[in-house]
Amino acid sequence: MSDAWDFYFANVNDVIASLFVDLGIRNSVPDAKRPWLLWVWVYFRQPREDGLSSSEEAPILYQIEDALTKAVKEMTEAELVGRITTAGHRGFYFYGPRPDHFEEAVASGLMSFSAYQFDSGKKPDPEWSHYLNVLYPTPEQYERIKNLHVVEVLEKDGDSLKAPRPVSHWAYFKSAEDRAEFIRKAVSCGFTITDESESGEPECEHPYGVTLERIDRVDWNSINKVTLDLFRLAHDIGGEYDGWETSVEKDG
Repeated sequence: MSDAWDFYFANVNDVIASLFVDLGIRNSVPDAKRPWLLWVWVYFRQPREDGLSSSEEAPILYQIEDALTKAVKEMTEAELVGRITTAGHRGFYFYGPRPDHFEEAVASGLMSFSAYQFDSGKKPDPEWSHYLNVLYPTPEQYERIKNLHVVEVLEKDGDSLKAPRPVSHWAYFKSAEDRAEFIRKAVSCGFTITDESESGEPECEHPYGVTLERIDRVDWNSINKVTLDLFRLAHDIGGEYDGWETSVEKDG
């Protein structure tokens, strides 16, 4: 339904899961024209030990996804909005205007993959609760997605991610007092304040900004810890953490 799909990892029912979700439709849901949730679970033949899909099985799983998505869309007008890979199976989740002919569509889409077992189901979900509460990432998970994008840009530019370096961060608050509290706690964690700002726009909900800096590692695991600590600190005070940037550091 959009081109803004992205991956992230989470625990689903206390088991590791990989989610691939259409993030671009978030501002247009719930969609009253598509009140039905339709799903298909396809069970792996060669899962990894952790229950995720193996590289050996990946090509045929993509073929299954293409065939299933095509058949379901043609016969029910439902759109794929996300998938969850976990515990030895992959769940495909669609929203459509009605459930008519869904079982026939699934059978048609999987006809060429007789070696694979599957389950399917459907239910009314006019509030799109499955998309919003299960598929769509939490704010902290979304921070991890954004972090991965920045790290990938650094790697593309030749950064090995080995060298610690100054990293700048931004946060915004409703009042100068909230910002001062955040600054006090951030400084106690080793951050240096490099700038403070104030928006003059009356409709701005968080007009009091601060830029802070600290030398840190920027590999994905390291920067996740740094940014999520700042995200939680800002959130607890009623503010917003607004991301980070750093320089590209090449070996030698």
